[in-house]
Amino acid sequence: MIGCLNPRIKGKRVNPMRFRLSTDLTESILGEIRSGMMVRLVCLTLPYSNYSLRRGLEGVARAGYEYVGVGWPHEGGEVIGFEADGDAVEACLLACQAFGLRPLVLGRGPVGEENPAEMLKRRIDVALALGAESIQMAGVCRYRRFPSELLDEETFLTAHTKYVQEVRSAGEYAKGAGLVLALKPHTGNTATAKHLASLLPEIGVSSIQAFYDPGNVHFYEGISPEEDFPLIVDSTFQIVAKDHRGEQTNNEFPIPGEGDVDFLRIFETARQSGFSGPIVVERVNATVGPLTAEEIDELILQARMNLTRLLKESGLT
Repeated sequence: MIGCLNPRIKGKRVNPMRFRLSTDLTESILGEIRSGMMVRLVCLTLPYSNYSLRRGLEGVARAGYEYVGVGWPHEGGEVIGFEADGDAVEACLLACQAFGLRPLVLGRGPVGEENPAEMLKRRIDVALALGAESIQMAGVCRYRRFPSELLDEETFLTAHTKYVQEVRSAGEYAKGAGLVLALKPHTGNTATAKHLASLLPEIGVSSIQAFYDPGNVHFYEGISPEEDFPLIVDSTFQIVAKDHRGEQTNNEFPIPGEGDVDFLRIFETARQSGFSGPIVVERVNATVGPLTAEEIDELILQARMNLTRLLKESGLT
């Protein structure tokens, strides 16, 4: 499987490009992931952003997860970088191994605006070095300042056109590596399933797939994710188990299964489509205030317990 492609063999650093795959093999692998693997629970280290990466990995392992998502800032700074053979990637791998975790999801990271496609390709190499299967991404934001100030139409459309070109280029590179670039709802051109269902064919690369986020759809758009999800489920590689409580823009994201999102219905829809990708825990902070690391430990543990139950009830596991 592509998640096992690790260019660090017997302690030696190897060029990750050695592991780039033929187009036919890539298509086969992506199809296998969609149809033949058991659903896996992944917890990002994002909830531990105020703490070190190592403390985040420790908490994820302590909560009983086997799979982790990395690539988000910790203690105010980037900790993975864009060098596949760099010390930061090696340190992350060693820490994951120490805690018995496998990196499955990588955050896009701060690619910047100067040459985002090339920076994203470097991030793809990092993902390969870590043994990850996907890079989590968003689209073009529709707002200058959420929720009160929209971008003007011309600015948004210009940014959208550039985004499609850049992601298409990076997507072709990812396709050769057997890696998925997973686009999640976050206003703009990925706001809802309908937007994603339009965007993915426009990009037109099979390695670009959806990363459905019911919590974001409920928070940013104020619509029912249960009604929205079927429009994109067949092109969904992974699902964010993010809950939301209250009206649109209410900043409250409780433990999955304890808010307004009907995850049982989401998972049943996924099962009916043949979905078998990762389920990702991203946010568990029902309150806005800071949490201690120990409080986060308890919250992600409860998230795992809730999701394990819901996945079983839905028939996904």
